[in-house]
Amino acid sequence: MIQPFTKWLFPLLFLFAISLSFGQQRKSYEGPLKVGPYKGKANYQYTIIDLDTVYDGDFLLQKSNLETLMQNEDATFRFAGYFDKGIANGPWEFQFGEFQTSSQSRVVDNEYRVMVSGVQETGEGNLVNGKPDGEWTYTINQIKDSEIEKILFKSHFTFDSGVPQQNFQIENDSSVLVGRFLRDGLAHDEWSYYGTETVEDIENWFFDDGLLRTVQVKSDRVSKEISIFDKNAPQYKTIQLDDRFLSLLTAVMEDNVHKSHIAGLLAQNLGYYQKINSVLTHLDSKGFANDTQVKVPFYPLDSTQIQTLEQIVADYKVAAEIGNSILKNSHLNIVKRTDQEAYFFYNVAEKINKDFLGPLGKLVGYQNDDVLQFQDISTVMQRLWPNGKPPKDIKVKSNEAGDIRTFSLPSSEEFGYDGNDLLSVAAMGTYAKMSLEYIKGSLSSRLTNEEQLQILNGIEEELIAINDNLEQHVDSISHLPNGYVAALEQLQKLADSSLTMYADIKNPQEKLAYGNEAKLCLSQLDSLAQTIKGIPAQKEHIKKEYTDAVWNPFMANVMAEEVKKRIVGAYENVLIPYFLNVATEELTCGNVGQLNEQIVDTHQKLLELRYKDTKKLERKLRREKRPIEVLKLLNQHSNTKNQ
Repeated sequence: MIQPFTKWLFPLLFLFAISLSFGQQRKSYEGPLKVGPYKGKANYQYTIIDLDTVYDGDFLLQKSNLETLMQNEDATFRFAGYFDKGIANGPWEFQFGEFQTSSQSRVVDNEYRVMVSGVQETGEGNLVNGKPDGEWTYTINQIKDSEIEKILFKSHFTFDSGVPQQNFQIENDSSVLVGRFLRDGLAHDEWSYYGTETVEDIENWFFDDGLLRTVQVKSDRVSKEISIFDKNAPQYKTIQLDDRFLSLLTAVMEDNVHKSHIAGLLAQNLGYYQKINSVLTHLDSKGFANDTQVKVPFYPLDSTQIQTLEQIVADYKVAAEIGNSILKNSHLNIVKRTDQEAYFFYNVAEKINKDFLGPLGKLVGYQNDDVLQFQDISTVMQRLWPNGKPPKDIKVKSNEAGDIRTFSLPSSEEFGYDGNDLLSVAAMGTYAKMSLEYIKGSLSSRLTNEEQLQILNGIEEELIAINDNLEQHVDSISHLPNGYVAALEQLQKLADSSLTMYADIKNPQEKLAYGNEAKLCLSQLDSLAQTIKGIPAQKEHIKKEYTDAVWNPFMANVMAEEVKKRIVGAYENVLIPYFLNVATEELTCGNVGQLNEQIVDTHQKLLELRYKDTKKLERKLRREKRPIEVLKLLNQHSNTKNQ
């Protein structure tokens, strides 16, 4: 016997099945449609799935305007293909055109046809699940009077589900590039670029399993081989051969005057494929790409390097803006002709812009292009500063007679950037930024009142931002011992005092000069606050480094044993209390930077001394309790090499 609820169940399921199949029936649409920047007339099929309109079936979007063509020129496009439940599948054709007409026409099959000239781009091939599959071509024809005059560009690739296979060819009206891929899409073997008339190789790339080893170029029958990537990197990473890889290649080849023809053609083809990808992405069908793969050396950046790079980028941006505001100031360019002080500072700014910001800008470009992780940092330093970094003492002409004068920041001794790492570059970038800020302040009397006000506003915004950071450090110290809390609170008091003194100054020029000094002071206080908060962690780090695992024969186990106890004891019981006392009792804007440097350097020196012969140092430390003398001893023995 059928139960009552079962009697109702069958009709409900039947009705649900009918409604579901009805909802998924294909429907047609004909009318206007906007796909990204392309707006035209569409004719397509679709289904409704979960209340969403999903392309499903034939698709056509096109646009051409005879009236616009007759008046000036017309930008045309035509996208035709097929969708399977929202995913592009089957044969597709993408056309983009720019046409003009001379108003000439002819009659063909009882129809008037207007003669057009211009450029026609066509990308066509097969898609499987949104990815290129099989042969794809992208052709650009130059049209004259509705006939193809010549082929400006043509690329031919073979794909397997988006992965390029076998051989490829890219050509323009004067040259050809040929190359091949492995089955996994990795670039391989020789890629050759040659002129269509000379048939002689102009440029060759040599890949080894995706790794570009060398580039060979010929000019005036002279061949030159350029090493790109070797096999000695600690590790490698597979990436796409896209704009990022081409940016990396430009960086690596920067020392060579040669401009890569192959890179130019590849970039051109990438741009055209991106054009197609943009259309399909706006149609919610993702995955179209020329997924060419290459291998590159990989030098992963740690968190400290990433933070340092962020500082370099930020300082460079500020410095570049200030430098441009000085060098492009028309009033200053006139004044410096008769004002020797303006002439001097202008020349200093010009030299900083060239010697400091020029290479820094390239480094920032590497970071913005995300290619620094694929280059050895020391190699990058050597490439950017082959003759070493510019000195802090900047010598320039001080007048038209050619007399030489030297500029350096009043606090230049606090900057050391002779190293070959990112920290030294950051210090150099900060020095360049602060030097330009100082110069702009010194030139303020030559600028308009409005510019003076803008400078003051900028300084005050920076002062407040730095002070806010400092307050955040001080507000998060409840977990620290009292000595640390007192030191950090004193840092905040010194910052507040500097801001109060700045606020009391009425004269704009004096206010500007003191504002730059206060900014330096607050920046150093902020750095010192971070350093002091980090001392407990550094203390634990030192303890761990100075602990050995020792076998205890009596207990038959391994025990942790502290070594070089006098060095660790001097650090914990003499130097750390001394650092905190200076911060609490003796701190001024004049010694903030020095104290911060002492704390950081001491930690580094202890790490260096761990594996040195320190018996003589330990004997001296047994009797020495004076902090300054302890620092001297550590410095002497840290600089002494083991024989």
